Amino acid sequence: MLAESSTSCCSLPGEKPRPGLCNCELMESLGMIQSRVSYHMKGLTEAGLVLEEPRGRWKFYRLNREVLRCYIEQLMEDFNLE
Repeated sequence: MLAESSTSCCSLPGEKPRPGLCNCELMESLGMIQSRVSYHMKGLTEAGLVLEEPRGRWKFYRLNREVLRCYIEQLMEDFNLE
């Protein structure tokens, strides 16, 4: 979902649209309560795969594309998939 997002409902006025999703969008799409979404997103954030930005009472999440790129390259190398 984060990879396919082009803009979020929590974009600030005057801010240029950027990929990512608000916690409220993830809750709606996944049918989960806020605490459960936050729990899972915390793990991805701590792993460095997702970047988190507070937006009022919600949080905005986007992929950390550089870390993901390195992670994928390492997996390809480890599994001889190149």
